[in-house]
Amino acid sequence: MVIRYSYATVALPTLTPEEAVGYAAAAGYRGLEWKVGEAPHAAGSTAGTFLRGNRCTLALDPAAGARAARLCADAGLAVVGLTPYVQTGDRATLDRVLDVAEAAGAPQVRLQGPRPRPGGPGYHPLFAQALGFLDEAQARAARRGVRIAVELHQGTIFPSASLAHRAVAHFDPARVGVIYDVGNLVVEGYEDRRIATELLGPYLHHVHLKNAAVSPVDGPRWSPLDDGAVDVAGVLGHLREIGYAGWVSLEDLSTERDPLSTLRHNAKVLAACGAPDWEEGKEHDLRGCAGDPQAGGGLGAVARRG
Repeated sequence: MVIRYSYATVALPTLTPEEAVGYAAAAGYRGLEWKVGEAPHAAGSTAGTFLRGNRCTLALDPAAGARAARLCADAGLAVVGLTPYVQTGDRATLDRVLDVAEAAGAPQVRLQGPRPRPGGPGYHPLFAQALGFLDEAQARAARRGVRIAVELHQGTIFPSASLAHRAVAHFDPARVGVIYDVGNLVVEGYEDRRIATELLGPYLHHVHLKNAAVSPVDGPRWSPLDDGAVDVAGVLGHLREIGYAGWVSLEDLSTERDPLSTLRHNAKVLAACGAPDWEEGKEHDLRGCAGDPQAGGGLGAVARRG
């Protein structure tokens, strides 16, 4: 039972799919999580640099999924999942995404919860809509051998483990689960990770690993993996302690380095942190890693609460 590390192509906007596959494999990652289609909220997102004009995005076409599968297989990588932008109730786009997933051999498709808008429906009607759509989505996905993973994401009705669990608990955990995004939790929805992961239990399907720094003036911003509020070593150590044996997908949206340099830097961060099952059997130096008490800054209030 091992933790496996993949990279999310949303974080590789300047690379082609061929380049992403080659560089990810060379750096030691074992899979790719593919961005699919365009994000309707990209213009107002703090991650707009990665959402707009991203060259490492699959088209909503099964041929694109089949091509991603071939590229990954040739490099010895897994297709970990798809991260599309399907709005609640959009069955047509959902079906197109599921066709891509089936062609790619992707085990799961990411969905996000509805985003409350000023003057729009409140939480209760949005929750009812999300629950109905999840029911349809899991049934349509199951026919293709795919599961649905709800991402913990700020600005949606599922920013925390407890709010997501309220929805996914209605379904078979083999068909519907949760993406535990530790970076997003810095922005909104943080709960003690021991409580959160115990609550999710079998619904903990996938982990997104990125970091964010918090400023009292500017609020949170995406930051390098080893410089932010997330206790990276602590999170990964906790996953090992609870017997998590899924994928940890790096989704670094920081801009201090170019995307390729960031991918390579993050491989070094994982090694420095002694990340479980990363270069298994090798001793690592914990100094300078976020989460090391001798490293000085980089923990932040969120990490210390964990």
